[in-house]
Amino acid sequence: MPAVEEGGQIMTPVLKPELFPAFFEACHGYPPFPWQVRLVHRVLEEGWPSCLTLPTASGKTSILDVGVFALALQAALPPEKRTMPRRIALVVDRRVVVDDAATRARCIRSRLLVPGNSPVLTQMAEALRSLGGETPLEVSVLRGGIYRDERWARTPTQPTILLSTVDQIGSRLCHRGYGLSSSAWPIHAGMLSHDTLVVLDEAHCSRPFLETLSAFEKFMNQAEHPI
Repeated sequence: MPAVEEGGQIMTPVLKPELFPAFFEACHGYPPFPWQVRLVHRVLEEGWPSCLTLPTASGKTSILDVGVFALALQAALPPEKRTMPRRIALVVDRRVVVDDAATRARCIRSRLLVPGNSPVLTQMAEALRSLGGETPLEVSVLRGGIYRDERWARTPTQPTILLSTVDQIGSRLCHRGYGLSSSAWPIHAGMLSHDTLVVLDEAHCSRPFLETLSAFEKFMNQAEHPI
């Protein structure tokens, strides 16, 4: 979406929900589906639904786009008033799907790092940087068979997309992160259980992990003073 000229000055459009299609198309070169646009408004107004039932090839991985966009819009709000956490972890128990989602996440990151002449990307990058991270967005892949980049855990302020198999995120939430020292266990567990949205794809294939996540959520709600 181009800037608007007013009174001889170039005015940048204010970042708002209606700009989601412009952000989406600037990243991927094509417009979003209607359900993706509706989800943006739902997340901003009510928070994330507990379940999304979507058919194959409906663009489920675009949940990453929705999350990043919603976080940028809410970056100026205090954490307790945001409906979008600072980190989004897409978890699926298939390595090939993890890698495919990582390709999309890196595309979003690269467009935010180099917005070009896109006003919406420029504003989003500035908003995400205001959260205190080193870059507008970081992307990390956690799965077996590759070198795991643990830089995402250096600071809790960095907006991040995590793509992971069940065992990697699950072990970290249970204070037993694979390949980590015991001193790092609570750091990873704390960052993944707070200010993080965990999206479990193909949940019917990972029911034990889904039950574990539900148990963690109930346990956290027992705190007299939530973090």
